[in-house]
Amino acid sequence: MRRATKRPGIHPTEITASGPVRTCVGCGSRKSQAELTRFVVGPQGGVVADRRRKLPGRGAYLCGAGCLTAALKRKALGRAFRGKAGQVDPSALGQAWE
Repeated sequence: MRRATKRPGIHPTEITASGPVRTCVGCGSRKSQAELTRFVVGPQGGVVADRRRKLPGRGAYLCGAGCLTAALKRKALGRAFRGKAGQVDPSALGQAWE
């Protein structure tokens, strides 16, 4: 038996024709996974972009550079990684879209 969600018909891991749906941690918009950039905590403890979506661990998704700024301001990456992320370097993360 399934438990009722707060918003019927919407589930964070629902699969659409374009793939799984994820939420941007910067702006909160829901988009297909292919449209977002995935970030993970790397082996050295820093946050790195995961372009091939193959690195192990918990991922956080962002739409673009503007959302990166919002996520850093709100400290959303630290919450997304449950406190396991070390120091976040905004300039290194900003290069993910270049």
